[in-house]
Amino acid sequence: MLRKNSIFIKMLILMLSGITIISFVLIVASSNIAERLLLNQVVRNASANMNIAKDELLRYNDQVVNAMLQINSSHEFKDYITKPANTTLEQINLAITLGRYIDVYKEYLSPEKSHIIVSGLPGEGGRHYSSNALKWDKIPQDIVSTYMTIDGNIPNRISYHSSPDLFAETVPYDNYIFATKPLVDSSTGWMYGYAAIVMDEQNIKQKYSAYIAKGIHISLISSEGTILSSSDKDSISKRDTERLSLATHAADRQDGVWTESEDKETYISYYLPEFDAYLLEEINQRAAFAPLYSLSAEIFKVVSVVLVVSLVFVYFLSRRITHPLNKLVKTMKTSKGDNLIFHPLEENGSYETNILAKTYNRLIKEIDQYTDRLVHEEQERRKADLNALQMQINPHFLYNTLSSIKYLSKMHHTDQVDQTIDSLISLLQSTLGSTEDMVTVETEIESLKHYVFINRIRYGEQIGVHYEIAEDCMPLFVPKLIIQPFVENAFFHAYPGNVSGNIHIFIHRFEENLIIEIMDDGVGMKNSEDQVNEKRRHHLSGIGISNVHGRIQLLFGPPYGVLIQSEEGYGTAIKITLPVTTRKEAYEDSA
Repeated sequence: MLRKNSIFIKMLILMLSGITIISFVLIVASSNIAERLLLNQVVRNASANMNIAKDELLRYNDQVVNAMLQINSSHEFKDYITKPANTTLEQINLAITLGRYIDVYKEYLSPEKSHIIVSGLPGEGGRHYSSNALKWDKIPQDIVSTYMTIDGNIPNRISYHSSPDLFAETVPYDNYIFATKPLVDSSTGWMYGYAAIVMDEQNIKQKYSAYIAKGIHISLISSEGTILSSSDKDSISKRDTERLSLATHAADRQDGVWTESEDKETYISYYLPEFDAYLLEEINQRAAFAPLYSLSAEIFKVVSVVLVVSLVFVYFLSRRITHPLNKLVKTMKTSKGDNLIFHPLEENGSYETNILAKTYNRLIKEIDQYTDRLVHEEQERRKADLNALQMQINPHFLYNTLSSIKYLSKMHHTDQVDQTIDSLISLLQSTLGSTEDMVTVETEIESLKHYVFINRIRYGEQIGVHYEIAEDCMPLFVPKLIIQPFVENAFFHAYPGNVSGNIHIFIHRFEENLIIEIMDDGVGMKNSEDQVNEKRRHHLSGIGISNVHGRIQLLFGPPYGVLIQSEEGYGTAIKITLPVTTRKEAYEDSA
């Protein structure tokens, strides 16, 4: 049975808000779909227009080809530029004959908005002709060497070129391109001159200018990368290898179309072998589809407003629904472990949260009844464990110490007897007289010195013990009896027989850690590091090395503990890592 205040009903309301967000996503998706559909339509139209422009350029190329063939087959042009004329009359006759020929075949020799140049080879004394009457005597001398010669040869073909300055003084056009062809005698293969047709670039541009719009750029690029014609007049006659690369890449694609999605650029390219050039159209979608993006931006603004309102509504509704659950979570997070305290929850939420709150309150009330007893038992257990550890003092050590006192007494070394008994009493007081887990470094070192004094009475002065304790470490707290087992182990095992040596104890702070190091120059061990750690943590002395390591990890966690390194013939190094613990922290740990 559904209740009016159940989470299911309220989540249903949240779903309605989610529909608003989904609507926004759909609007964005539809905008992207519209962009793709529009791009496909634009590409289809642009491809059709590019084919029309290509046909127009090829028709214009036919005019250029017909003019070149007409010139190459004409005896009148050949005679005019090559036949010797020793008198003025002979020169006039050659000019008149050529003029009559041009009048007859004028329509074949005049491609739209162009003029022709026919010339003998430079340096061979031939004549030249130009249909540009105003500048007929200005014929460039390096056309053959610069534009028609390839690898030392002059191929017998029509080539298109562009230059910003070759005909700068002679043509009346703002920009121009020119076609060249060698004139070759068909019977002998002798090249007697060349023909050039200089064309107004604006006439070439008219073939595709009708298809230029905002965001659409069209260029005619030679296979060498020179811009022959372009909707961007500033780029004409310049070399643009990047644009050539785009043109060749697009021309190799299916239908000559290549779209770069990330840059929102589309390229349509066709190779025109007659021009040895690429006709390239560049479509910048950001500019070409600006109205679509503007419409999308307006829709986005409207949806954003709706989304903001929906988010506010969802936020307050969700907060109202989840507030009781949040209180339950917060209470459960603060009531755990040894801080499990009864925090009754208000039972005024939805049906489901009311059931959870009632159940939680009942469980916590029952658990709270056992908390104090469990804490008390845990404290007693820890004290019992410490008492048991402290009772593990090696009886053999006590026996040897009492034997040493007896021996000193017989030898009437009263002062040493008193000192030994005092040291033993102090040592027993520190190990048996207190159940506190933590003592200061200063107290630990004092107990250690008593122990060392007793051992030196037994073993003599051949083993020296040296202390280097940083002053700022003295008031810090450490677990009790963590150094003595390692010093005792060094006395028993590092110096067999009457071998002399030294034991060094270093205590210092490193960042947030307290480092205790015990080093001896005894016999050491040849085991691997893991074996050494396992063996030397064995219960060799009173409290036991493994006992120390276990206590440290029990108190402070796995990052801390004992590390042992030993090498046969060089000694053993013990490193104990502890957190820096102050008086307050030590009191809390002991509690």
